[in-house]
Amino acid sequence: MAYGFEPVYEHFRKHTPPSFEGKADPMVAEDWLKSLEAIFDHMELNDHQRVSCAAHLLKLDARVWWDVVKQTRDLNTMTWIDFVHAFGRKYYSASVLATKVDDFVTLVQGNQSIADYAKKFDRLDRFAPKIVPTEAMWVQRFMRGIEPMISRDVKMTSA
Repeated sequence: MAYGFEPVYEHFRKHTPPSFEGKADPMVAEDWLKSLEAIFDHMELNDHQRVSCAAHLLKLDARVWWDVVKQTRDLNTMTWIDFVHAFGRKYYSASVLATKVDDFVTLVQGNQSIADYAKKFDRLDRFAPKIVPTEAMWVQRFMRGIEPMISRDVKMTSA
């Protein structure tokens, strides 16, 4: 354990994060990730701290999965997004992933606020890393889904 992690983890545990046992229910997996991300955002943790804290909460089958991940990945360079993608590949069925990817590809702002659209976009983005593998492609896909008037205004202000 790296120096300085213990105090971070102790503070993290005071938020009573749930453990994850590796149940095959994708909603349980999604809820677990969301609950952790809320705590991580509140605590303003960096990627390494997020991955380390999350790993400490993996139990039973999820711990077995994590032990395999540790053997195949460099945890020193693993980002939180890397963790989320690996976790998603393990705990979301192919049909659920396909639905989430379709939802991402077809997402448009419509009548929702730009903030609500951005939240949905970010939530679905985690399921489609190959669709937007670069930041430029991510921005392009985001802009394609917002209302034309807003898109035009953004393009004008960024020119």
